Amino acid sequence: MLKLITLALIFSTSILAQVNNSQFVHEGLFIFDSQKKLIKTFTDQKITVDHVNSSGYEVYGPVGLEEWVKILNVPYKILDEFHEDHANKDFLGYPTPTEVYNRLETLVANNTDILKSFSIGKSHNGQEILTIKVSDSVELDEVEPEFKYIANMHGNEIVGREMMVLFLEDLVKKYRDNDPKVQALVNNTEMFIIPTMNPDGSEKKRRGNGRWIDLNRNFPDFTTQDNDNTPENREPETQAIMKFQAQRNFALSANFHGGTKVVNYPWDTSRETAPLTPLIIELSKEYASKVEGMFNSSEFQNGIVNGYQWYEVNGGMQDWSYNWYGDLQVTIELSHQKWPDYSTIPTFYQQNAWSLFRFANRIHQGVGFKFEDKSLSGKVTIYSLDRTGQRKIGDYFFGRGEYYKVLPLGYYRFELEISDGRSISFNESVNFPGEKENGNYVQL
Repeated sequence: MLKLITLALIFSTSILAQVNNSQFVHEGLFIFDSQKKLIKTFTDQKITVDHVNSSGYEVYGPVGLEEWVKILNVPYKILDEFHEDHANKDFLGYPTPTEVYNRLETLVANNTDILKSFSIGKSHNGQEILTIKVSDSVELDEVEPEFKYIANMHGNEIVGREMMVLFLEDLVKKYRDNDPKVQALVNNTEMFIIPTMNPDGSEKKRRGNGRWIDLNRNFPDFTTQDNDNTPENREPETQAIMKFQAQRNFALSANFHGGTKVVNYPWDTSRETAPLTPLIIELSKEYASKVEGMFNSSEFQNGIVNGYQWYEVNGGMQDWSYNWYGDLQVTIELSHQKWPDYSTIPTFYQQNAWSLFRFANRIHQGVGFKFEDKSLSGKVTIYSLDRTGQRKIGDYFFGRGEYYKVLPLGYYRFELEISDGRSISFNESVNFPGEKENGNYVQL
């Protein structure tokens, strides 16, 4: 085996090194390696490893990946996405990105009091990355807790895109039917839904974007040399998300994938424990608890998994969002089949509907502050207070005169260093739902 691996590494010089970018995903294979003996061989060559399970794992890489794997003499199969006849296969009734946009635009046009559509940028092939804002004052930028859902960053993982369409339609219906919980959510939150981050990939039914780049390996990563939080030299879809995030104050998010059923929580890129991990686990368990096949998973206890303990991901959106912005984000795998028959989509939505609304409502388990002067920025240090004293939660930066943080239930101290030279501190409790109508904000 060692000799084979050595030969494969030599061969990689001519095959894999021809593409100087580990994020290319022109070819994809499932490797039958139940003992996980070759994972390090793949990761050392910067081949993407994904969806590790008891039988093996998926690998993605540039042209030549299969030829390289043959030298390893390990059993494998070509993933459906990469079969030669793939382009001629029926897309099983799924709408095109344009048809999805048209359906959403019709929904928005009929509900302009609570919905607004706009583009945060364009894909590699020039398609708009459509975003839907949900709010009772949709044309205003209110000081309210901000929440987002992002789906379909891997183009061949389609269930999330379709679920976001159904979620928006269901949300509107419940709002019109005077559902008190949904009305409270819409009236006291600024929600943003991005049904497809990768329209080029979904149009071609492939993982990568229009340039065959894996977008979930394309973000800055605090554990690697690619740790500069700037959008330059990244894919246009990645740049769009990065610029959008920098303009907002998101405190809670989720992004949707496919290939199994589980809620994957930070960190993906480090074995270290992420800040507020007990809260993250609580929210993840709560989402999984109502989803058939997730909470009762035979593979993942309670339907959740720590990303790094599952398999390491560098350049992922989840860790980038949480590390640089304190935006608590989880990754939700919705379906064992990445592209199931279209007729099954309503069932997937019904399985996830309660969790989708509940997770969004959890944005109100937090506390924030606001200034009249929107030009103010600075740093806030948050401490948890209890009978034993105070424990530091973390240091966070704020801008545009406001800040909001999702936190465990309890009592907290906020110490602010403000750009105008002042230092302010205050204590505040965190409840769920928030005691105040527009979130637990302190006016300063």
